[in-house]
Amino acid sequence: MTLLEILVALTIFILLAGAGYSGLQQGLNIEESLQQQRIYWRRLDSVMTLFQQDFDQARNLSQRMPLSATRAFVGSTSPDPSAQGEILLFTRGGHAAFATGAVSPYQKIAYRYRDGALYRASWPRLNMPEVSQVDEAELLGQVSAISLKFMNADHQWFEYWPISTGSAQPQGLPVLVELTLTLENDQSYKRVFHVGITN
Repeated sequence: MTLLEILVALTIFILLAGAGYSGLQQGLNIEESLQQQRIYWRRLDSVMTLFQQDFDQARNLSQRMPLSATRAFVGSTSPDPSAQGEILLFTRGGHAAFATGAVSPYQKIAYRYRDGALYRASWPRLNMPEVSQVDEAELLGQVSAISLKFMNADHQWFEYWPISTGSAQPQGLPVLVELTLTLENDQSYKRVFHVGITN
């Protein structure tokens, strides 16, 4: 074999090796991307489960708090900038904290949306100042928009709750809540939740 033949063979080998490495690297990148997507969708599913658990335990119990007195359930698609981007505020039951002594079985829950992320805030006791002992956790990022709709007992949908009825009687809970998340990749995820314990 001449020197020229050796150089040609070596060049072909280098080209094939480079192509093989490039293909391998591309495959690894795709696998990593798919793994990240699987993790994200599992987390999204966990967040929806948490929503369902909170809505299942929702109680028609007003909170003696500033701005939320006589309101058992408050919701709107438009985040409240004065309340850390709040979109939902309600009371849930099923709360037990034996380590801290006797406490109310009810808990104040808020969901917030700001800076492309969804948060859940909770207070260990129902009737306490808005800023005290709040526990906030980020649930999900990469969210570009959130939409909420609320169904009343007459099966009518509204974009906020409570609705205006002209009655002095405070409204309780909506029957259903429809939640739509628009993700940064333009995918939409919609769920409908029943509110309150079903018999």
